[in-house]
Parts: sequence; C-alpha cells; structure tokens
Amino acid sequence: MQIQIRDLRNGDWYWIHKQIIQEHAPKIKAVGVLVYSFLACLVDKSQACFPSQKYMAEKLGYSRATISETIRVLESSGLIKIERRSRYHLVYSLLKVRCQREFTPETRCKAEETQMSNRGNSDVNYGDTNDNTLTRIYNTDNNDRIKTGTVLKKFRPKSKEELLAWDIAQSLDDEKNLGLYISYCRKYPGDIIWRAFGETKEISTEKIKKSRGALFTYLVKKYSNNKKKL
Repeated sequence: MQIQIRDLRNGDWYWIHKQIIQEHAPKIKAVGVLVYSFLACLVDKSQACFPSQKYMAEKLGYSRATISETIRVLESSGLIKIERRSRYHLVYSLLKVRCQREFTPETRCKAEETQMSNRGNSDVNYGDTNDNTLTRIYNTDNNDRIKTGTVLKKFRPKSKEELLAWDIAQSLDDEKNLGLYISYCRKYPGDIIWRAFGETKEISTEKIKKSRGALFTYLVKKYSNNKKKL
C-alpha cells in the first residue's frame, strides 16, 4: 500500500518556529503551544489576526479564563504583541522568536538531547514525581472530601462551579487549594467570584504581598461583606 507524505506545496499548512517547542514550551506549557499554534494558523501576511477569546476557547476546548491567562503568558514571554482596537477588538501579532541557539542539520536531533523510550528509562525518578503535599479531590453526592498528603489526580469538573474553580486554581497557579476554590464558587454569587478573579489577575506581581490565591480570598470575602451591608 502506497503512503502519502506531507506536501507543503498545497498551502494547507502553517509553520511555527522550532524554538517555541525547544525552549519556550516549559514556560508556556502545552496549552501555550496550542494557543500559539492556533494564532499561527490564522495570521495573515502581516503576521496578525484578531480572533475573539470566546472563539478560541470553543475551537480549542478550553475555558475563556484559561485562554485569557495563556494569552497573557505568551505576551509576557515576548512571543506575541496585543493591540486593542476597541473594547472588544484585540489584534494579536506574532513576534520574531529570539533564538538562543542556531538550529542546523547537525543539531536538530542529537543523541544526548533525544532519547528513545525503553525499559531502562520508562520509570519515573522519585525527584520527578508530583509534590505529595497536593490535595486529591473526591467527588461524592454530598460534597467534596479533601484528603491531604496525596497526589492531585486529574480532576474532571461535574458542574459549572467546579469548572470555574478549576480554571481559577490553574490561572492562579494554585491547584493545591482547588478544594477551597470549589467551596467559594458554591458559596458566593458568580458576580463576586468574577469580580475578585478579574481584579486579582490585573494587579501586578510586585504589588502582591503574599500570593494571588491569598489576594483572591481576601477580595471574595471583602466584596461579599460589602454586598451584605447594602
């Protein structure tokens, strides 16, 4: 049976720089590579495009909160430039990727950089395992029982509150407190959660005393108390 290899001449393709995978992936994570690739497939000759974050979320299967945070990481990494044309119109431009090293035929796939999987390297070293101080979520009919001291397994949200809490935990880089965010999303109205989350994300890092998670908790309780006084 004859096979067909990729044909770049038909135009049904796009490209991204190898450095995105080789050097930036550890920082922007898999979702960052995916969002960058999605932008790359949409840009015109000027390397610009203007998809809405809602559109990107629907196409890629992520929440808008995750897409928004990923866009911020791509911008801070110097990979994209964002221009605001109006309140709801953002233009994304792909910037020239700064190479830390030059890729040549001799350096594309070195033995010391690429290792084939085998019985000898299939096991995970103890130092590479997840932090056992993370929490594990157990979904029950009544509530979430949180057991500390175990590894956080893949969490599958079963409600919009859990989905929102999961997005918040990931965006704030605070997955270990997922149980806390779930309780907030169930206890407090959505407008309070979104207001606190949006304000937490907007404040610059140098102005945060403890952590973004602690700031989010403070703002949720603050806005809840203010609403009760009205």
